Amino acid sequence: MPDLSKTFIDALGRLETARDVETIASLFADNAEVSNPLVTYQDGGADAAKTFWSQYRDAFDEIRSEFRTVTEKDGLSFLEWTSKGSIDGKGFDYEGVSILEGDGDRITSFRTYFDTRHLPTARTRGGEGTGRVEASGEGNGKSDGGKDDMVEAQRDAAEQRAAGGYS
Repeated sequence: MPDLSKTFIDALGRLETARDVETIASLFADNAEVSNPLVTYQDGGADAAKTFWSQYRDAFDEIRSEFRTVTEKDGLSFLEWTSKGSIDGKGFDYEGVSILEGDGDRITSFRTYFDTRHLPTARTRGGEGTGRVEASGEGNGKSDGGKDDMVEAQRDAAEQRAAGGYS
């Protein structure tokens, strides 16, 4: 697994700097699960990974992740990271943890956890199929009585996971 963690980190760097989606998608097994607080693909494999990582990269003008801690144990890798970049000209930085599960050669599960409130809401590239929430309010990132769409989506995802548990 240590080699798979390093290979993943290198592929993510290529995705972030050169928009190379193929390299990172090729690391995923045919039945791999990929998820973050807003999007989950179960058993979608490399095709779902390609969609997931394309959406991730397209969400940002610039993005660069740095890994503080990488810990591997019993086929699991825990990656603690900080990402910095910009969305629609607004700078941001946020932190999170990603968990990789592998079968020795390929990633069978990728789950990442972070607080979406640390990302500026960009409305120019949101909408269906982008992995981003598109605000329907008056350009303030809020709708439905003033609730922040991204925070609401994160709460919905947390409630769904709590109802079904973690795999």
